Amino acid sequence: MKRLLHLALIVSSIAAAQQPAPAPDLTQALQRLATIAASLTHSLPSFTCQESIISQRIYKKKVEQQVNFTANLRVNRTANNTLSESFAVLTLNGKPFPGGTFNMPTYVSGGFDRAILYFSSTIQPCFSYRLSPHRIDFEGLPDPTCIYQGTHGFALLDADGNVTHLERTVPPDQARYRALADFAAFDFADINLNGHTFRLSRHLTADVNEGRTTGHFEATYTNCHLFSATVTIGPATEMPPDNSKPQ
Repeated sequence: MKRLLHLALIVSSIAAAQQPAPAPDLTQALQRLATIAASLTHSLPSFTCQESIISQRIYKKKVEQQVNFTANLRVNRTANNTLSESFAVLTLNGKPFPGGTFNMPTYVSGGFDRAILYFSSTIQPCFSYRLSPHRIDFEGLPDPTCIYQGTHGFALLDADGNVTHLERTVPPDQARYRALADFAAFDFADINLNGHTFRLSRHLTADVNEGRTTGHFEATYTNCHLFSATVTIGPATEMPPDNSKPQ
């Protein structure tokens, strides 16, 4: 089952009016994080990575099904300025993938440009934030005009204010309605793409409440680089006439 970590971008002027003015250090941190989120939303180019996946279905804390696979992941910038993900499987449970389809317990996508969107300037009015040394906590405001009530999490920051780790939890009813993973955790690393450095997910862990069972998903992303396609045009040759008859 595929789950998206997408976030609806909703501006809440009411929430903004209710929030007290943040402390200067918090304001500076939020401005920096909003800039990082904007760069991922608008400037992140198409790229490709290799992903290593563990996909599980868990029942009463026991693994009912597990699939391990590796794949070439392509993250493509679409015409409407969003990112779409697709992948080509390389190995399945340690063996070369023969092709075809297989039963995957759960799959989570959207962790590259959307993980830091909880700090987007358009979403910040819907959250309260608390800054402590190398950490910032966030929690959705009890505002009916926002869709983030009950959502909460935290991000760990390095000395420069960059996110190194982020965790977030969404209430079960919101997760089902918005097709989100109930819980997701991200580790980030600097990736250079086309001369620009982006902080992208290098490891993702997510849990999806599926009622009777829980879907557990882990992905490690390596060798991320700019996606490019080449076309080779050979010398022109004259083709003989086709005298065959249709069958």
